[in-house]
Amino acid sequence: MKCVLIAGLAVCVLGLLLLGWSMFGDHSSFQTGLSHFEGLPPTASDITVYQNRNLSGVLIADFKIAELEFVSFAAEKHWVVQPISGSAFVFQARAFHEGRPNEKKEITDGLYYSRRADNGGGLTAAYDRKDGHAYIDRSSR
Repeated sequence: MKCVLIAGLAVCVLGLLLLGWSMFGDHSSFQTGLSHFEGLPPTASDITVYQNRNLSGVLIADFKIAELEFVSFAAEKHWVVQPISGSAFVFQARAFHEGRPNEKKEITDGLYYSRRADNGGGLTAAYDRKDGHAYIDRSSR
């Protein structure tokens, strides 16, 4: 009887550890030089993506695209992009991959959209006219 109780307790502890790992563990991936990526416009090129498939649901993507094509893609997604007044800061996939998630790129000439929740989750999308790149940051928290 005592062995059954200990075995049951061990299974419960193992289950909790597995659940914690699946929710909070590092399940990240990094890809660069992609020609396409699901959820991005088909005209995007030179795509770099950092993704973590844990509870955070972080997806950071930056890619080359023409401004009009970015505006069209944003409209399809119902993102109302606005001209940047002053400057805006965006995350970059490579910085996340290299362990520098707080290092952001400054954009002074471009377009910007952001919708964030109180917990920090949500979406930010931006376009930098100087380098012809778009930046998308999405997370669930």
